[in-house]
Amino acid sequence: MIEERIVKIAISEMNNCFRKSDEYFSKTRDVFTARLQSFVLETEKYLEAAVIGEIGNNTFDHNFGFNTNYPWGVYCNTTYEEKYVVIADYGRGVKQSLLPVLPSIASDKEAVEIAFIKRISGRSPEQRGNGLKFVSETIRQNNWHLYFQSGTGSCSIDRNGIVFFEKTDSLIGCLAIIGFNGDK
Repeated sequence: MIEERIVKIAISEMNNCFRKSDEYFSKTRDVFTARLQSFVLETEKYLEAAVIGEIGNNTFDHNFGFNTNYPWGVYCNTTYEEKYVVIADYGRGVKQSLLPVLPSIASDKEAVEIAFIKRISGRSPEQRGNGLKFVSETIRQNNWHLYFQSGTGSCSIDRNGIVFFEKTDSLIGCLAIIGFNGDK
C-alpha cells in the first residue's frame, strides 16, 4: 500500500498546484511522450513506463477542456519523495468523462470502479477502455502499489487486489501515486 502520509502530501501539493514543481508539467502529449521516452532511456523500465504512459495519456485522451484556473496538461514526477511516481491532472475527472456514455453513474467512487473494472470508454463509440484494466493487472502481477483518486472516488491496488472507497475531500481531475518497489 502507498503510505497514507505520502497520499496526504501529494493531495496537499496537488491542491496547491504543485507550485514548486512546474518543470514536471507536460502541456502537450508530445512533451509527455518525450519525457516518458527519456525515462525509459535512463532507467530501462519499459513496463513501468507503459503503466505511467497509460495513466498520463488519459489526460490528453479524455480532457477536451481543462479548468483554466489550474495548470494545463499532465504532472508527472518519476522521483516523487525519491520512491514514487506521481501523475496528476486538473481535467474533467473520471466521472465527467464517463457520464456521456453512462449517464446513470451516481458517484465518483462508482465511476472509478467502472473505469478500473469494466471495458468502457468516455470516447465511445471508439473501441477503447482497456487501459486502466492493464494498469490494474500489471500493478498486481508485479507486486507494485497504486493509489488513484478522481473527485472523491478512490482505489488502492496491490498484489492482493483492488479496493474502492470514497474520500471526504474531492480533487479536481485525477491523481495517481505508484510505488514500483513492491514491499520494499
